[in-house]
Amino acid sequence: MKNTTFPNRPAAAQHPAQVPADSMLPQLGRIFQEMTYRSQQLWGLPPNVCMVLGHLQMHPDVCEPAAIAEAKRLPRQTMTFVLDTLEKRGLATRNPHPHDRRRKIVQLTPRGKRQASNTIQDFLQLEKAALAAIGQNNLETVRNLLNSFVESISNQNACDFGTVKG
Repeated sequence: MKNTTFPNRPAAAQHPAQVPADSMLPQLGRIFQEMTYRSQQLWGLPPNVCMVLGHLQMHPDVCEPAAIAEAKRLPRQTMTFVLDTLEKRGLATRNPHPHDRRRKIVQLTPRGKRQASNTIQDFLQLEKAALAAIGQNNLETVRNLLNSFVESISNQNACDFGTVKG
């Protein structure tokens, strides 16, 4: 399947033989690929950087690197890369914590706030267009099915890893 709109874009991968036909892995992988492609092409940012940028915009009270990493389920090393990227691009700064000099507070710069707002709005518009293709009559069903699917994965992870859902 050749894509003529984006000539450098790879075609969607075929369903691997070792994955059962009823598996959702290909669809989940494709969603991730499309979101990654958009963040890289439109914003020039890796998806985890976009994710943290949006987090800082929507949850400015959760702004310490360790707390952001936990909220976004990112390894600390990845968080360091993400914050370095945000700083290099002038989108965020790491500032001293007011009461503990060992800790840092991450804050968006004015440019970072604009970028985060634009990125969030773009992803919401993308979602709106995708949901319109599903149709209003099917929207609630799709939402309920996806919520059940995610909740089931979360429950299984909590069971397998002894974690508290949150």
